[in-house]
Amino acid sequence: MGADARILFSDIEPESARGIAALVEAEIDRLEQALSLFQSGSELCRLNRAGALAEPGGDLRRAVALALEIADVTGGLFDPTVQALWEAHVDWFADKTHTGLPPQAVLADARRAVDWRRVRLEPASIRLGENQRLTLNGLGQGYVTDRVAELLAAKGFSNLLVDLGEMRALAPQRDGSPWLIARSGAAPLHLGEGALATSEASGCVLGAEGTAHHLFDPRSGRSAAHWRTITVHHRSAAMADALSTALSIASAEEIEALLPRLSGTAIWATDPAGRHSTWAVGQHDGIVG
Repeated sequence: MGADARILFSDIEPESARGIAALVEAEIDRLEQALSLFQSGSELCRLNRAGALAEPGGDLRRAVALALEIADVTGGLFDPTVQALWEAHVDWFADKTHTGLPPQAVLADARRAVDWRRVRLEPASIRLGENQRLTLNGLGQGYVTDRVAELLAAKGFSNLLVDLGEMRALAPQRDGSPWLIARSGAAPLHLGEGALATSEASGCVLGAEGTAHHLFDPRSGRSAAHWRTITVHHRSAAMADALSTALSIASAEEIEALLPRLSGTAIWATDPAGRHSTWAVGQHDGIVG
């Protein structure tokens, strides 16, 4: 899914760790064949080319269903159909004479394609609206992280941290100490269990001068500007990943309004001026800020 991958084991024999690596790599490869935009033969890429996919696999169905659920929960702040905006920006900046943002006239066609409510998840197919393309990059790394963590749990492993672009701890380290997660410009987080996902504008900038980035606001078609970074804790890495993407688009007031719908979520945000904000809904025994 375009990220480095690592798994940290606590007090395990090296041979045992190496023995599980091939199984994990096979699972990641299998999931990328469903969810990746980086592999042209994946189910997702075939869906985007054709506008419909018959008999999609279970993982693609579950990931798309989660994307549509988060879109509904967040009132469209998370929208998996923003791929059209990404493509429009990439095409614009491919012309090296373009230094400023693409004008709204250039984005008009892409903006018409952005609307998660036009995606149809049917019993035997997935269908997109006219000119729509999906991206699952807003939750895909988290989804793969969850699946790998669950695979390792089924094999009897517990004291480990899975880091596949987003992080999930099944349990603290063998001695009971949490996993220490560094953060840029803020105190580290102590993760005992559950997942952490971070979205930040600087993660993928567009244009030679970095005038745009990959976190697009579906409402305006422009890169969001409220936050420098958003980190979310949730028991599920896929949910944490999707919510960090969605909340990167939201103002502080919009986050406050969404909190009643975000049970089991903790949020750490840093704005462009370096000011920090924190919200939490429910118990978070697995995380200390």
